[in-house]
Amino acid sequence: MRRASPRLLARRLAARPRARSLARPLAGWALAAAVALPAVAHADRPASTGFYAEAGGGATGHLGAAQAWSAIGPTLELRLGYDLFSWLSVGTALVAASHEATVPPPPEGEWYQLYQGRADARLGFRVDALAFFAEGGAGAAYISSNILGKVMVLDPGERFTLALAGGGGLEYQLQNRHFAFGLAATYWMLPQFDALQGVSGRLYLRYTYGGSH
Repeated sequence: MRRASPRLLARRLAARPRARSLARPLAGWALAAAVALPAVAHADRPASTGFYAEAGGGATGHLGAAQAWSAIGPTLELRLGYDLFSWLSVGTALVAASHEATVPPPPEGEWYQLYQGRADARLGFRVDALAFFAEGGAGAAYISSNILGKVMVLDPGERFTLALAGGGGLEYQLQNRHFAFGLAATYWMLPQFDALQGVSGRLYLRYTYGGSH
């Protein structure tokens, strides 16, 4: 076997301390990354995905010319659906609102109800316990009275219309992965009711039956 020259042996011995000095900080960085990465990956608070039910209440008001003919009134909303992914949900929204008609008398003090049923979709993302989302959909609406026909919002005998809506909000995930509170605002329009439109705001509780993500 050929023996290494004294000069080559000296170079190898000199290189060993340098290799060790580089290996130590690299090992430290690798250890820190191994500890930090799982913490980052699991930073979001656990939240269930699957079938959900949501109930909320708030207020709704009209926009545009119809604002003069209807007072702000209470609204109730019920939503049922399914989380396809942690960031996408599809479902239905059922909305009932009650308004006092402020048309020229007579009559006076008359109230009417506006009901909407829509197919909805929601897109969102989460940062720890907070979720931010946008939602929208289309369906149908029914008005309980023809009182707004007096101001030409409704045609004679008209009670049904297409309903369009879009909005967004934020949601707070509780420690229990099945429950969350949220605050949302929705813009809606009813094209066949002389483009009747408005804005509603709601506070809601959401329950999701399923595993966590």
